[in-house]
Amino acid sequence: MIAWVLVLYGAGLILILAEFIVPGMICGILGGTLVTASCVMACYHHPDYTLFFILGEAAGVFVAIMAGMYILARTRAGKRFILESSQQADAGWVASETDRSLMGAIGEVCTALRPAGTILIEGKRIDAVSDGAFIDKGARIRVIETSGSRVVVERVDA
Repeated sequence: MIAWVLVLYGAGLILILAEFIVPGMICGILGGTLVTASCVMACYHHPDYTLFFILGEAAGVFVAIMAGMYILARTRAGKRFILESSQQADAGWVASETDRSLMGAIGEVCTALRPAGTILIEGKRIDAVSDGAFIDKGARIRVIETSGSRVVVERVDA
């Protein structure tokens, strides 16, 4: 009976490794099912060693997953999926440009800022946040900070 446990366990680990090469979750689900079935069979026939079987099989699955990730990173297909370089700002990679021309601009609130909403500056609608205070619709505002696409405004008393 122990031979069937080992066969199921080995087949399950192979299917889990195959999941890294043939994505689609079929191999992974079948592999997990076979590993679970082998654990159940082992625990049924040798109940005194249940904890050892469970820990051993969990360790084996962990090793199989780590090995699959190691193997995938070195295949041609895996190299297409994994980014090898980082995107640095000094190389021109930025999430969004900061519009410095908005600094100090005066506008009007289109939707209430609580604290986020829409403002109107020079006929252009812009998403903005207040400096923390609730600002009613129609109030005059001034831009006090811009960072990327984030525009922070404060109320201007007329």
